[in-house]
Amino acid sequence: MKPEAVRSVLADRAETRREALSERWGDAPHRVRPVTGVAEYDFPATPDEIFPWVAVCFVVEDGRVLLVQDSGHSSVWEPPGGKGEVRSTSKKANGENREQGEALRASEKASGGRREPVESVAETAERETREETGIECDVTDLLFTETLRFDYGNGVHVPVLQAGFVARRVGGAIRPTAAAIENVSWYPCSDLPDGTQFAAEIESVRTSR
Repeated sequence: MKPEAVRSVLADRAETRREALSERWGDAPHRVRPVTGVAEYDFPATPDEIFPWVAVCFVVEDGRVLLVQDSGHSSVWEPPGGKGEVRSTSKKANGENREQGEALRASEKASGGRREPVESVAETAERETREETGIECDVTDLLFTETLRFDYGNGVHVPVLQAGFVARRVGGAIRPTAAAIENVSWYPCSDLPDGTQFAAEIESVRTSR
């Protein structure tokens, strides 16, 4: 597909998902993020070759928020979160359905294989929190949505939906399993470390409770 066609499909998907979140959780503030340069990566050949969304989880308990340090991110501390998971689905010559994991094989690309989400946006937030921190949580509210925009160096900006959710702890203990997570800790919402990502959003959660 041509880059503009890929961008157009992804823009439609992001808007459709944002509308679905609003219907499920109610209206939430929406914004468009500045463009992020990712020229070191190849432009997605189809709309299915990029993650479907990003979810961020604000787990708040007793006036504290759960934060992580991720070795792959520039922020000192941030709420847990990550990309939605997908499954690759293609058909063999005999018509039998075949499902693979996250990675697409070249043969699947050639045969028209698709990657489809296997979880909701809120479920992504809950799963990423569990994997990154060991804490089990239930999403209770939609805090915001935003459009991320990625520039692969060809002038076509690829849009992806990001959603922030408020959640309550329902179990677990701090025990991160994601390799990139260096530290996990609870911090008072009113006394966050310098440079905390989404500090304004955490403050809005604190003052609304």
